[in-house]
This record gives sequence, structure tokens and C-alpha cells, in this order.
Amino acid sequence: MKILVCTDGSENSRKCIEFAARMVGECTNSEVAIIYVHESASMIPDYWQSKYPFSPEVEKQIKNLDKRIIEERKKVFSEATSVFDALNIKLKTIFKVGHPAEMIALEADSGNYDLVVIGRRGNGGVKKLFMGSVSSTVLQLVKTNILIVK
Repeated sequence: MKILVCTDGSENSRKCIEFAARMVGECTNSEVAIIYVHESASMIPDYWQSKYPFSPEVEKQIKNLDKRIIEERKKVFSEATSVFDALNIKLKTIFKVGHPAEMIALEADSGNYDLVVIGRRGNGGVKKLFMGSVSSTVLQLVKTNILIVK
């Protein structure tokens, strides 16, 4: 079974990781990947694609933002992988920049995953009554099975 586990560093995504690790720990022949999507600011993709020249001050601010993104990614992956490492489960890490739900759906479909595991709510600013906007959108977009962890 090929499983994609979604994380954003939130408490709910930690529960999701722990649940997925326990579930996979009981299976044989499972492939597990953890995906973390950094929601991009509107100017980041253009900067990375060198479409617009920036002043030296703005260039420095953007490079500092790049460093913060990388450090945030390392911390989230470190916390997530430690749970799987404790159970001796091999893991692939995936980092994307863009809209979280869309990037998760693209990875789930292109990677031919059998199951996507996602938390009910994450770090989103606006919380819905029953389910977060990312998990709700992933539920609509992904063509494979989804497990939503409470």
C-alpha cells in the first residue's frame, strides 16, 4: 500500500502522523511519504522564476524568507520523521510550494497513492465548524481514498 501523509506542523497533523505510523507499523510492504506544502506568497514564485528584478533590499528580504521556509520545513519534517523512525518505517519526504490542497491533490494523483491521510484541521487562519478548508478541498479533489484523522 502506498500512503501519502499530510502535515503542516499543527497539533492535528501530529495526531495524523502518529495514527498513520501506527497503522503502517502493522502493515507489511507499505510505502509512506510525508508531504508538507508551504503556502506561497504571491511574489515568491515570480522571484524563484526570475521574472522580476528587485531592489537589493527586497532581494535580501526575499532571501531571508527563503531561509525561514527551509528552516520551517526542516523542523516539521524532523518532528514527523521521528515518529516513523521510532517504528523503523522508511519514509520519503516531499516539500512543495503553492496552495496546499491543490499540491496535495497533484501529488496524490501523480504518485498513484492508495491512501491520503490528512488531519481534520491544520494551521489555517480561518477554521470551519467541522472540517478545515484544506482537508475539505483535498477531499473534493483527490481521486483516491482519504483518511481524515480527528
